[in-house]
Amino acid sequence: EFQLSHCFKEGQLKLVAVDGGYLDKKRFQALKKKTEKLDFSRLLQMLTELDQAFSIENYISVILLVRAILDHVPPIFNLNTFAEVANNYGTKSFKDSMSHLENSSRKIADSYLHTKIRNKETLPNKTQVNFSNDVDVLLAEIVRIS
Repeated sequence: EFQLSHCFKEGQLKLVAVDGGYLDKKRFQALKKKTEKLDFSRLLQMLTELDQAFSIENYISVILLVRAILDHVPPIFNLNTFAEVANNYGTKSFKDSMSHLENSSRKIADSYLHTKIRNKETLPNKTQVNFSNDVDVLLAEIVRIS
């Protein structure tokens, strides 16, 4: 069973293994090796938790973590919002992938974050929250520019 306390050791960040199927291990390792003026520890922890949540089918957590990551990374691109990243940064292909993340994943996350309890609910499934391809495109660009 995953517990947040397992991710910390003596007050320091301890990244658990990334093998839950959402993130590419090599891409994650490449990101871990990057030294940048910005501190990537929170991003790495969110990615670790995202991968772990996906592996144990905590799909509400998955989509909320994707949204949190989108809110977290714009300063890496010297921008303030992820919408600015999606609209103004990189090649057309990169912009298209980031627009998909911005528009689709954010709307899905917002629906689970802001919808009040109802008489009947549906829960997210693996297909609905799987933005791993676009997240990988994002991480590849972060690795490239860092």
